[in-house]
Amino acid sequence: MTFHFDSWLIYFYFYCICGWIFESTYVSLKTKKLTNRGFMKGPWLPLYGSGAIVILLVTLPVKQFPVAVYFVGAIAATALEYVTGVVMLKLFKVRYWDYSYRKIQFQGHICLISSIAWGFLSLIMVYLVHEPVVRFIALWNEEVLSILTFLITIVIVFDFANAFRNAMDLRALIIQAEEIRRRLDEALEERKQHLNQTVSEAQAQIEQALEERAEENRKALNKYKEQLEEAVNETKEKVEEAAAERRERIERTIAELTAARDSVLKSMEKPSRQLLLHNPGSGFKGLEEETMEIKKRLLAKRKK
Repeated sequence: MTFHFDSWLIYFYFYCICGWIFESTYVSLKTKKLTNRGFMKGPWLPLYGSGAIVILLVTLPVKQFPVAVYFVGAIAATALEYVTGVVMLKLFKVRYWDYSYRKIQFQGHICLISSIAWGFLSLIMVYLVHEPVVRFIALWNEEVLSILTFLITIVIVFDFANAFRNAMDLRALIIQAEEIRRRLDEALEERKQHLNQTVSEAQAQIEQALEERAEENRKALNKYKEQLEEAVNETKEKVEEAAAERRERIERTIAELTAARDSVLKSMEKPSRQLLLHNPGSGFKGLEEETMEIKKRLLAKRKK
């Protein structure tokens, strides 16, 4: 079965509208809020229309093989989804869908579950949906279809131009926001470096002040130590001088006592000799022996 360009364009619009109905209904029921899905404001999703046309075109040569239809359709739809996602992200800097939360995905643009769904959708499109759609559209008057196709084309082109302009304005805002964030990051980094430098300088000043204080303390300690040593030396000298003076006094006293003892002994020597001459049996005791004798007698009296 072959189709003309007008026929493919009608099918494209038809599947765009059906895709919008399906997507908006599914999201509205999921979020419990009426949601208009899609890049444009009108009731059409070009991705669904493009996907349907791509699936129909690539599966025409293998239409008699369901397994081939499944894999060829899944691969083609996945490739279209990836290319569309990458182009829209690069062009508008916005993700219109994101599969990053899926376990098996690639760059958030495609995932395994979506590819499997595209394969089953290809089987449904080729064997169940498209033939009734072809018969349904064939019932319409060709002139009515042409006028309707022309009007839809004008509206879609206008809607796409308006959506594209809004998306580019949003892109400019996003770029401006990224530039502001970049400048803020640079300013923050510069401020951080300045703060680190200030902290380093303050730390160096504190360390220098501590070193100077420690040096002053060492000097003061050394000075105090020198003064203490001088005081100790002076005290030592005074003590030694006092000890020497006392020693001299003691030696002088001993010398005087010795001289006095010698004088006493000398004065007693003559009477002692006369006593010995008159009393041959008597003995003479020295001064020290007499002193010891006196001590013994005194001790004996105490005991009594």
